[in-house]
Amino acid sequence: MPGEGSQPPRMPPARLAPRDELAAAARVAPLLRAARDLARWAGQRRPLADDDRLSGADAAAAAAALDISAAELDAAWDVAAGTAMLAVAARQAGPGDERDVLSSGDADKILAAWNDALGVVLRSAELDGLATVLYTAAAPVRMDALFDAYAAAAGATRGGGRDGAGSDGGDAAALSAALETLADLAVVELGTDEDVGGLTVALSPLGVWGMHGRLRARGWRVPVLGGSSSGGAAALLAALTACDAEDGEAEIATWLAARSPLQAAAELTEAASGGSPGPRGAAFAVLDRIGGDAIPAVRTALADPVLRPHAAVWLREHGEQAELDRDDRAWLLVDLGAGLLEEADPADVVAELLPDLPSRAQAELVAGLWQVGHPGVVALLTTLSDHHSDAAVSKAARKAAFKARSRSV
Repeated sequence: MPGEGSQPPRMPPARLAPRDELAAAARVAPLLRAARDLARWAGQRRPLADDDRLSGADAAAAAAALDISAAELDAAWDVAAGTAMLAVAARQAGPGDERDVLSSGDADKILAAWNDALGVVLRSAELDGLATVLYTAAAPVRMDALFDAYAAAAGATRGGGRDGAGSDGGDAAALSAALETLADLAVVELGTDEDVGGLTVALSPLGVWGMHGRLRARGWRVPVLGGSSSGGAAALLAALTACDAEDGEAEIATWLAARSPLQAAAELTEAASGGSPGPRGAAFAVLDRIGGDAIPAVRTALADPVLRPHAAVWLREHGEQAELDRDDRAWLLVDLGAGLLEEADPADVVAELLPDLPSRAQAELVAGLWQVGHPGVVALLTTLSDHHSDAAVSKAARKAAFKARSRSV
């Protein structure tokens, strides 16, 4: 879980496959099927060794009967017990409550069993970390790059770098075994990078679904493409912060299609009122897609001090009358800058934010921003002071930031 007072990590937006497709993939995952076959092989009552696992002779017999290796047998045993296909207690094994889940379970039960199996497999910190890296990448990863990252992590775990001639080979074997386990549970898929002719690995749709649930349970921000249509405007605006332009347009279209223009406009203005500067600006951009049907809701937003400058500009751009004084324009400039700072590099914000004016005019504009009663004004002025290329503007921003701090005190 993220530490107290810290922001949870935000992952790239993912698109989750339909549950029926996920369940169909889980039903044929080799490791789940091996767990089922092992549970059937164990029969109604099987005595176990002191560690509640098969004795040496039984393990050899099971591996031969199921045509799997000793390592695969160990993984299948853990999954069979972890999914309740097999009941293990007091040095005995027998049929578990979910022994027939693969043949008779519905989509929800199949996915629950697969998710339990994923939890068993990812008890290994290295496997969990590997799956998290692949989720973060949100795209196929070159095998050699994955090896480098894995070897570095393994070296850090051992308390140092690679420690001799055998280390590389050991890391490669460990990575190969880890990927094989994840592939057997249908968590990852292997492919080829045609440009360079190298192997790649990526999470399967099932792996994306499973890791999404695990990371979300840890408190990470894991937006889902196409998942905001039923979550209100706040969910849409949160998803848009992590989308590229193409995915963002698709997300907006899906969200708007699920509600009437009047309802969508009302939801957007309400969400904008309670949101931070970034989502607030995005809300008015989405209102552009609605057009004239949004005018009543935007007019209502004129009564909200936080939304009034945005609403006035929006109405004027859509041919409506709305007052917009100098103070409104200054507040809007700060709000837009604060919104950009939530996502963009400060130097890029400085380059894009201020209007195209001569140096002296820009400095005069910046010098007066300290009077704007916006919670983000000090941060914006400090950014302008640190990153503006014009010395006069930078100096004006530094002085204004000092005044703004003094005013707040």
